[in-house]
Amino acid sequence: MSDKLSEQGDLIITADRYIAIGNRQSQIGNDRGALAAYDRAVRQAPGYARAYNYRGSFRYAKLRDIQGAIVDFDSAIRHDPDYAIAYANRGLLRYQQLGDIPGALADLNLSILLNPRDASVYNTRGLIKYAELGDIEYALADYDLAIEIDPTFAAAYNCRGLLKNAKLMDIAGALADYDRAISLDPHLSEAYYNRGTLKHREVGDPVGALADYDRAIEIDPRLASAYFVRSLLKRDLLNDLLGAASDYDRAIVLNPHILEDC
Repeated sequence: MSDKLSEQGDLIITADRYIAIGNRQSQIGNDRGALAAYDRAVRQAPGYARAYNYRGSFRYAKLRDIQGAIVDFDSAIRHDPDYAIAYANRGLLRYQQLGDIPGALADLNLSILLNPRDASVYNTRGLIKYAELGDIEYALADYDLAIEIDPTFAAAYNCRGLLKNAKLMDIAGALADYDRAISLDPHLSEAYYNRGTLKHREVGDPVGALADYDRAIEIDPRLASAYFVRSLLKRDLLNDLLGAASDYDRAIVLNPHILEDC
């Protein structure tokens, strides 16, 4: 190995150490320390795609620095055009924050081409096909693939359950998927909310629906939609008008546009 190659390897090893420090600092809530560590990783190895990807992911998830994250994902891809996860991350950001559906799909498709075994990418692509394109058949196929690749992927069961419930009228199948999602991740508030809505509106189980709404709110006290549907349940089926009014008021405080969204 030449001295130049040896030096490059040493730089990458050092950059990986800074990435590990950044990850630990992020986990304990030290955002400033985490960003400083990721910055050091990039400075240590300015051609190392992994350093840019981790900093971009942190900027997106923790700092809500959308433009900074895009720049980092672009840099990661420029330095390593075969880096599948950077395409997946940029695609998710383009979908969730920029509303760039064609760009998001292009990134996700390329990520899958480079790494066909990443279940999360299929799940994200399924969300776009379902929510943005109305392509139920292909969305279902993506959710199925995500679950086939990773049978423990709770979010994919939740997404597939919602599709079965809302579009396929497969109540039994939806309930089974929600149950599976919750068994895999007992802290997945969306799955409790979705299962509660199914019990409320489709199954005629107000007691079960209330328990699910309660759990969704316990996990995520800022989930406005859960307060709103619980207020309807209390008003219409449980004869709890005071509780309904309290939940309705809380939903409005959390999301003043809740009536438009629901």
